[in-house]
Amino acid sequence: MKKWLALVLAVLLLASCAASDEPENQEAGALIYYLAPEDEARGGDRIRSSRELLDLPEDADELTQAQAIVERLLAGPSEVGLLSPLPEGAELLNLEIRDRTAYVDLGEPLRELSGVDLTLADYCLTLSLTELESIRAVVVTAQGRDIGQQPKPVFYERDVLLSDMDDLLQTVEVTLYFLDANGALVPEKRSLSLYEGQTLAEALVSALLEGPENRELQRAIPEGFSVNYVRVDNGMCYVSLPAASLEQLPEEEQAQRMILWSLAESLYSIDSIEEIRLLADGEELDLFGLVAVESIGVRPQG
Repeated sequence: MKKWLALVLAVLLLASCAASDEPENQEAGALIYYLAPEDEARGGDRIRSSRELLDLPEDADELTQAQAIVERLLAGPSEVGLLSPLPEGAELLNLEIRDRTAYVDLGEPLRELSGVDLTLADYCLTLSLTELESIRAVVVTAQGRDIGQQPKPVFYERDVLLSDMDDLLQTVEVTLYFLDANGALVPEKRSLSLYEGQTLAEALVSALLEGPENRELQRAIPEGFSVNYVRVDNGMCYVSLPAASLEQLPEEEQAQRMILWSLAESLYSIDSIEEIRLLADGEELDLFGLVAVESIGVRPQG
């Protein structure tokens, strides 16, 4: 009898301890993913989850929930020490759910992100939204346009590796072309890190748009110029430009030519690229401002 009572008390004690270890209202709110400061991650996961109250009615549909999740991600976490992965000033312009895919359109400030920062933002959005049963994939755009530096157009929860970018594939040496003090194009050797789902051409164009590391050089491509996407298929490199970037071209033909050559010479530093085609709104361009695109269409011989 005493043994039986001792066993019952032990079971009750274990149950009590387990209950006390569970946080109160564990299921309250949505699980939203933010960033830990880089210096605090110390090689661990930068992406951290936080339970956030959305202040929605109990009968809110999943589209309303998805919109509230993105708004909460934009507003930032309630937990001290975490950071929003999205840039200040970004806002949710539109969100639709079709075929279990969430199409999230954010404001222009999203284009301020590039490289790892852009990938982390995509990952946080994907993890947060795929918590909803109706969403299994996420597509992120800025003012309705693709973001050229994104490693891929559609993200699934399985794409997200919570290991502080342990999906680093390799480091590749490339050559980027910028302007010297005399206005001539000169090479700058760079080492680019490639992550899972990212191509070398995408990483190269992203680095080119960010500008030179050498302070004695300057970018030929104007500030604010962007690229929708870069795709290489059987030696052919397709570069899609938004109409807004074409509108930003300088009036001088020589300046336009230097922009085009800076892009082309940099891309041709990738051995697998033999030809380049420029696109805008899905149509192939014959002219880049006043300059014929065919002038950079084929890899120079020698």
